Amino acid sequence: MVFEIKITDTTGRPILKDAFYMESITTMLDFSLGVLRPWSGPTAENAYELIISSEKNRHVLHRFDSLDAVMQFKNALYGHLIELNETPSRDMENANE
Repeated sequence: MVFEIKITDTTGRPILKDAFYMESITTMLDFSLGVLRPWSGPTAENAYELIISSEKNRHVLHRFDSLDAVMQFKNALYGHLIELNETPSRDMENANE
């Protein structure tokens, strides 16, 4: 399933907009909630926002106090996506041996 990640600055202006693939909404939510749970986002309107959505709905909306916190989540997400994409290749290599 294709998801869109959008990060806005404190004025609401988009600073990142990207798309990524994950197996399902459940897989994406499990990852996102596992990473975001320990972080508490500000409730103030003047915050960085992270939005993850699909064609069906908006699934994640989280506010951060700093750009650094947003980038930590984004880097964790992209790292996880790389791991997911490498895993099938490793399994196939092991099967060939």
